[in-house]
Amino acid sequence: MRGSISLRARGWLVNAAGVLPTVAGSAKGAPMAPPHPATRALFALHHRAIHVPRVTRVTRALAAQIGRAASLLDIGCGDGTVAQGIGAAIGATHIAGVDVLVRPETAIPVTPYDGEHLPFPENAFEAVVISDVLHHCASPSTVLREALRVASRVVAIKDHFRFDRLSGAILLAMDQVGNAAPGVLVRGTYFTAGEWAELVRDAGGRFTGLEWPLRIHDLPWRLITQDRLQFAAKIQHAEPTS
Repeated sequence: MRGSISLRARGWLVNAAGVLPTVAGSAKGAPMAPPHPATRALFALHHRAIHVPRVTRVTRALAAQIGRAASLLDIGCGDGTVAQGIGAAIGATHIAGVDVLVRPETAIPVTPYDGEHLPFPENAFEAVVISDVLHHCASPSTVLREALRVASRVVAIKDHFRFDRLSGAILLAMDQVGNAAPGVLVRGTYFTAGEWAELVRDAGGRFTGLEWPLRIHDLPWRLITQDRLQFAAKIQHAEPTS
């Protein structure tokens, strides 16, 4: 990936007890006390009012980019509910996920991996999805290149567009809130449209579909999260050069 894409990793660790700067890039942070009851209530509200509608809309948007597919891999699948919903919508008979941290209970089979190198051969899946994951990756180009390697037909992504400093700050705040409960490392890495085009090209792909702006949240939340910052896209292998 060319050096003009700025990753701007901020190194924030978000967990159930709050937001902490990581030490020397570590994603572990210091042991924290259990969350306050008020914090747990806030997480429950977030799950009900924001997470559940988001899963439904992300599932629909990604399934629309894929079409029909017999097999599906979800990179950074979390609990697997999005992949399960997409798989049902596209008619996949084989659904699998990978994640750097496998949760105790998942809706699909999940394989642990190192966050960059997928433990599958080329063209192992007809479709691969990457939902709000690339902006968390230390090397988004590597992850996308690996996704294209194991996808025989299509990689569908859901992510964000950054337009200016304010939109970047809004995305960072959303990430910190949305990833507090699972304790996901928030890097603050968001791309402009031009940077996305460069990232996809350098990974050996091309955009062949786009849904933008994309409604993810209900009112009043969408006044903050903004449909224009959300998109779903279809990426396929670049045309061979002669």
